[in-house]
Amino acid sequence: MALEGTLRDFSFADILQLISLQRKTGVLTLKDAGNVVTISFLEGSIVGSSSLNQHPEDRIGLILLKRGVVSEAELEAALKRQEETLQRLGRILIDHGLVDGEAVRLALSQQILQIIYRVFRWGDGEYHFSQETDIDFDRDLMKPMAADSIIMEGARMTDEWPFIDQRIPDREVVFIKVSPDRQFEIGDEDDDDFESLGFSFTDTPEESVPEPAPQDDRLLPVQYEVYNMVNGLSSVNELIAESPFIEFESCKALGDLLDKGAIREASQEEVARSLSRMMTPVVEKRSLGFGIVPWLAVPFLVLLGFSLSVMPRNPANPGFGLMSRVWDGCVLEGVSSHRINHLSRAAESQFFLVGFYPENIDDLIQKSAGLPAGFSDPWGRDYRVATQGSKLMISGLDASGRRSPRLLLNRPLAWEGEGGIGLREGPGVRLLGY
Repeated sequence: MALEGTLRDFSFADILQLISLQRKTGVLTLKDAGNVVTISFLEGSIVGSSSLNQHPEDRIGLILLKRGVVSEAELEAALKRQEETLQRLGRILIDHGLVDGEAVRLALSQQILQIIYRVFRWGDGEYHFSQETDIDFDRDLMKPMAADSIIMEGARMTDEWPFIDQRIPDREVVFIKVSPDRQFEIGDEDDDDFESLGFSFTDTPEESVPEPAPQDDRLLPVQYEVYNMVNGLSSVNELIAESPFIEFESCKALGDLLDKGAIREASQEEVARSLSRMMTPVVEKRSLGFGIVPWLAVPFLVLLGFSLSVMPRNPANPGFGLMSRVWDGCVLEGVSSHRINHLSRAAESQFFLVGFYPENIDDLIQKSAGLPAGFSDPWGRDYRVATQGSKLMISGLDASGRRSPRLLLNRPLAWEGEGGIGLREGPGVRLLGY
């Protein structure tokens, strides 16, 4: 008998349990109005999942990056290698000695669980199970997961999501720390009991009334990490994207932090102040024509002393050319990189204030109060500012006038939310108040 129907007639948990009990091998396909999810089973255990509309946080590379297992440069090189060979990313990282098998196994498990747990929140949809004789998956890296434990955890999340949504009804809110200097003690996971939600449970979420939790200085490890990410500037959606934890854990931690009085909603003035602090002004040294940032002071003094003591400033001196190349490559390109970061903050500030990114560098300079007229790189050349798809692109040239990956910024655009800017209301301030 074919296993197919709608989630209104047969719940997702029941489908998983049936496949698990019958130790089926095959692929379960689930469809709703906006997504298609497939889950692979081997003798009733889950060995893979994928989503047509994949969330950025579901990508293996990003999971490893957020966990600090790989660097951006290592991930970019591995992705380029993947395009050339069509190998699995995890296998490439292992073969090149960048990660171990356990790190990839944990990332694969998180990827699968994130996709599956979202299906538990679907209100409706169609499902179809196709029985197969075998399933293709990396048996060395993927350990089959028992469906019963996933069902139990999914049911728990389903019960708790309504109360989390009560505390955070809008994912575009911005939170700020109540007392940034407050010190917390990191507790054990066992301290997280059912009462830590801080709610009085009744028949429906609408009838429940939050009860103030006793203020203490203990945080669970997940809560502590999420607390450190709260900066008075990032929205909940951005925190979820940056968090090394799954969406549920990140949102629950934020709700718990609200109940503990550790964070609160940020006002528009506080968000503006956070922006202004990040918009560090470029200090211009008029006599030399370039900006010097504090972290360049030591190498600058060392290079200056070295040049004055053993290399007179004479172009005929054979060491002078080497000194010039070191200066351009190590110092001035560092200054240029700092200015590119300054431009990105100015572009984001313009977006937060007026709702539009600049079309080019001239547009950005004209509309930004923090940028002087004629803002350019240390060699007097213009930077390139543009938006491509969902990315903000800012690039400059190196000392030789060539494009350099060291002078390229590629940053995701601010998320405007479904349906446009400012359509949903909730606690806190939106990144855009229009």
